[in-house]
Amino acid sequence: MIDPRIIGNEVLDRADAKGRPLTNLDLQKIVYFLHGHFLRRHNRPLVRGEFEAWPYGPVHRVMYDSFKVYNDTPIDGRATAFDPIRRITHELPALEDKDALELIDDVLGFYLDMATWSLVELTHSSGTPWSRTVEMSEGRVNVGMKISDALIVDVFEGPARGAIRQNGQQQVA
Repeated sequence: MIDPRIIGNEVLDRADAKGRPLTNLDLQKIVYFLHGHFLRRHNRPLVRGEFEAWPYGPVHRVMYDSFKVYNDTPIDGRATAFDPIRRITHELPALEDKDALELIDDVLGFYLDMATWSLVELTHSSGTPWSRTVEMSEGRVNVGMKISDALIVDVFEGPARGAIRQNGQQQVA
């Protein structure tokens, strides 16, 4: 599993290269979708930690905390890490995981082409992991409104609703 901030930084670098500014809201949804595709493709999580069901969709708290200073404006910096022993902030390493890079190559363009509120609507559709987590919390306690990886694997909205280009051919990822 990869630190979600490393994935976020990779997404931001690629979005910048395409001239697509991203807000924290955009970044949260895109990394969530990447995580879902990765779970379905590799049967293991892409990022460490869990996504939570927040009012505007799935949010990874660690990544959110790194970019919350941007509020709803485009992110123009990168996440860093704090070393509590040396008491210094340092850059995070570049993404090197071959499977993660391949997945990002395959599906990121699809999500970068979507408007912010389209990303939000996709996560809020009936039957999605986000909506089911919200519904289930009405009958029982779910501290932090955690969206389980098992639920993402079972009812992930990405593959069911979006055709993704891979190696020049249209397919469902």
